[in-house]
Amino acid sequence: MKRQFRRNKINMTSVATVILAVTAGVVTLRATFGETTAYTVSELSVAGVPCRLNNLGDVAGRAGDSLSGKTRAAIWNHGSLRPTNLGNLGGGEYSSVSGINDAGEVAGAANTAKSIVPFIWTPAGGLRRIPLLPGDNCGQAFGINKYGNVAGYSSGPNGRKAFLWTRSSGVHNLGVLPGGNYSSACDINDLDEVAGTSASAAGDRAVLWTKTGNVRDLGTLPGDTSSEASAINNNGDVVGYSKGPRGMRAFLWTKATGMQDLGVLPTGRSSRALDINDMGAVVGSSTSSSGDRAFIWTKQAGMRDLNSAASATLGVVFVEAHAINYRGQILVMGITTHESHGSGEAAPQCAPAPPSTFLLTPAG
Repeated sequence: MKRQFRRNKINMTSVATVILAVTAGVVTLRATFGETTAYTVSELSVAGVPCRLNNLGDVAGRAGDSLSGKTRAAIWNHGSLRPTNLGNLGGGEYSSVSGINDAGEVAGAANTAKSIVPFIWTPAGGLRRIPLLPGDNCGQAFGINKYGNVAGYSSGPNGRKAFLWTRSSGVHNLGVLPGGNYSSACDINDLDEVAGTSASAAGDRAVLWTKTGNVRDLGTLPGDTSSEASAINNNGDVVGYSKGPRGMRAFLWTKATGMQDLGVLPTGRSSRALDINDMGAVVGSSTSSSGDRAFIWTKQAGMRDLNSAASATLGVVFVEAHAINYRGQILVMGITTHESHGSGEAAPQCAPAPPSTFLLTPAG
């Protein structure tokens, strides 16, 4: 159901001014979140699942193809924010993007007649498979850097292994920690440093594969038993989440300080960090007494809820922030307010609508 909007103005300590408008079918909102940051909020097409963001504001993910009815990899150009279908591999009908660079090249996964395999798509070359490690039969790509180098995992009879693929040298097994038998890469920066997760003798660990080929165990937060990485920036900073008896906590790891607990929102008990930009701003999701909430964390202000009276005016709750770029644009997932309760569950009298995705752009 299409939401209706009206021009409105709200004055609060955390929200200075809210102005609603509908332009060319895209809902936008100007609001102040927290005390200092003003955002323009654009609702993306509800016929897809955007998940990654480059520094130009291009968004990538997957969207339903109106002609075939199948789900295909897609890019939402920053100019129009309308999805462009990137196609699929021969013999397959599904594709999805997990990473995008500033050249508009993307990496992801697509199916064939026999399996799911990693791919790279470029404006000049279109969609093509990335080779798997020898003996493997499936895999996925998750990250791509400015050179078009891709990280992900390859899987087969010997288990799942993280890989790095480059145009010049092909696919390379990144290996596992001592005592481990599987690994997966989630992101890659422009220095060819790769973040991911590896099994070890002590349990799953967030890891950093260096350009020289070494794998570094990033450890866990005190008292925890395992950790997973989600993203890496060009400074080599890694974010993810650490798990243990108290639940799940978002972390930031840097070469200088090691692993830091980013905390939770007030009344929350768990959190996950999902992305970090080159300025060191982290986004993710935290529980609260009102359910899951999207957050932004900065060294100066700590963790802040991206929801406010502004998002309430839109009639949505931002439950997860899964990407942030150098400009500070944030990709968030939201659900309609009437579906969100203190338990985080949908209202029992009706089926929940699918989540919507919003692009928050700093004003000015």
